[in-house]
Amino acid sequence: MPNGVPLSWLRGNEITAWLQENGFSTTNVRASVAMVLKVQARDHVGAAGAARGEADRYAARSLIATGNQLRQLPLLWVKGAPSPAPMKEASRGVGVKELFREDRVFSTEASQSVDAALELLAHLDGSSPPAAIAGGWGAIEGLLADPSDRSSAADNLATLMTCSFPRAELTTLSYRCERQHPEASQDLAGVTGNRDRARAVGLMIVEGRMPAMRGEVDQAAIARLKKLLDNPGPELQTIRDAIGESFHRLYRQRNLILHGARLDSVALAASLRTVAKLAGAGMDRITHGCYVQRLKPMELVARANLSLALASREEPLCCVDLLEAN
Repeated sequence: MPNGVPLSWLRGNEITAWLQENGFSTTNVRASVAMVLKVQARDHVGAAGAARGEADRYAARSLIATGNQLRQLPLLWVKGAPSPAPMKEASRGVGVKELFREDRVFSTEASQSVDAALELLAHLDGSSPPAAIAGGWGAIEGLLADPSDRSSAADNLATLMTCSFPRAELTTLSYRCERQHPEASQDLAGVTGNRDRARAVGLMIVEGRMPAMRGEVDQAAIARLKKLLDNPGPELQTIRDAIGESFHRLYRQRNLILHGARLDSVALAASLRTVAKLAGAGMDRITHGCYVQRLKPMELVARANLSLALASREEPLCCVDLLEAN
């Protein structure tokens, strides 16, 4: 039907019949039309993800063609699945908590470049994979790229993330240690700031006083941190290289999308899983540097590069202060 609902879509009782035929409840399902999509996936979770991508494309076409948004139900149904799946994909975990910590969510004091980057970064959390990758990389490149080499933004953000990693890992471990071994955490008594908590736990690891943790995740964290604190220079470089490769992969996917019109790359979803949280954490550090330390993003990168160059095993706890003023 020209300019209307396609003839292949289900209507009215056909929708109820399809749901019942495939073992789904029809309670509170109120839809005038529905589409049945055929997708290729390994399981019903993958099928739901593929269906979301198709639905996002239809919604985008409808918006730009008619000016009206499609009003979608909050659920979608995959044949053979035990229950409906949410139509909106779960958050990818992109978080810039600095805005909340420093009470700047609705602040009138703004940095035009950082605020523009945050708007682009929002797409990385909930948009379709092509839009998420294009917006996410746009945020990173806009703040951290050298004009003569746009891919340098990947290495610059990796540098910031590397400098943030030790304190974040040590701080998380400090709270878990305090909960599991209150009798053995006198070093943490009365310590409130994250910097001091991280230094206290780092010293416990260096001196071999860290109590045994119950969880395998915590044991692995202690092993990683011990290796890092024993020889900070090379280990920090290894971390930087690994994170940098993830961001370079994001850059390559962005180029495929924007310059090659490839919207079906098999690496889209995997790239997002790898970098979404890292990009959010990196933007968190940039936001802190801008509003609290009064540093431009590239000034913060310069400080991070200097700190990595000076890191040595003679002063292992320097890992806690890599983004602080020297």
